[in-house]
Amino acid sequence: MSRLVIVLLMVINSAFACAQFLIFPPNDTLCVGEGIQLSASTLCQGTAMYTWYVNGDSILSNSSGTYSLIPTNPSYQLLVICSCSFNGVVSYDTAQTSLTVISPIIDAGPDQYVDSGTVVTLQATGSVDSVLWSPSYVVNYPNLFTIQTSPSATTTFMVQGFESGCMVFDYVTIFLTNVFKIPNTFSPNNDGTNDTWIIPGIENYPLNRMIIMNRFGDILYESSAYNTVNAWSGMRNGNVLPDGVYYYLLDLGNGTLKKGTISIIR
Repeated sequence: MSRLVIVLLMVINSAFACAQFLIFPPNDTLCVGEGIQLSASTLCQGTAMYTWYVNGDSILSNSSGTYSLIPTNPSYQLLVICSCSFNGVVSYDTAQTSLTVISPIIDAGPDQYVDSGTVVTLQATGSVDSVLWSPSYVVNYPNLFTIQTSPSATTTFMVQGFESGCMVFDYVTIFLTNVFKIPNTFSPNNDGTNDTWIIPGIENYPLNRMIIMNRFGDILYESSAYNTVNAWSGMRNGNVLPDGVYYYLLDLGNGTLKKGTISIIR
């Protein structure tokens, strides 16, 4: 938490012990919840006493000349009265200032429950000038109020809102359901185990389309939709393909395209 210090300087008239205050800065702006320390000092050669008023209410009297405030209201009127007792004479002086408190509001929106691979739209609302989403690497434009993302796992996003140098933040979580991981190996050796390339959960995307290619880009297998019934068995036109690394493109049919490698190991 940053602290803003307002220094009140009392200049004394040695003949009349007259207290005079100067406040710097005379007006200021704070962020809600940001602490401020007020400090008054004097050249009074006798005894000085300070009385602090906040929005017309007497809050504190002390000889230290300090008062700490954590603002919660939209604005404040601050007044300090200093009495200086010197050689039996008491003189008074006052100084005052006003504070404006900025209270930005940001809302990341409700949590969402979506299928794995779904493109999700997140909408930030509130009284801020700009925003920043994080983690930024899984969203399209982290500085926009409305963003899109397709996380590979349940992810909590934070959005920061900025206004007049103040920052506020909120969180939203995208919970993934029907999560599936695409296996990167299978062993089509006709032993009855792992003979075809099964992708658990692919049945949740009935509009999917699968393409499998070799390293030269030749299409070896293509299916709409890919499922456990027509799962690839490492064949091309009835011919057994050699062990090695192959490449796939999987369009889930919801705007999400997944790509990677699949290895045949016999």
